[in-house]
Amino acid sequence: MTVHGPVPLRFTLPLPAFVLHPVTAVVIATLHVYLGAGHLLKLFGGDVEWTHLWKGFGALAGAYVFAALASRGFVRFQDRHLQQDFVQRG
Repeated sequence: MTVHGPVPLRFTLPLPAFVLHPVTAVVIATLHVYLGAGHLLKLFGGDVEWTHLWKGFGALAGAYVFAALASRGFVRFQDRHLQQDFVQRG
């Protein structure tokens, strides 16, 4: 019987590289907020439909994911610059 080590907690999304760039991820997150707000405003305005509910909250969930990807990318971007500065000074 073979015992394997723990499964790593890293989960990668199958996204193109340009989507993982922090600025692109911010643009996509902003677009998701815009689309979600359109559906939720209709929902809260009295047009109660299942479509507005799931599209509105689904778009906001997508905005959350892309905002998280953007913040992760900005942190990596800053870390690379700090490492380059350290190497240049050293």
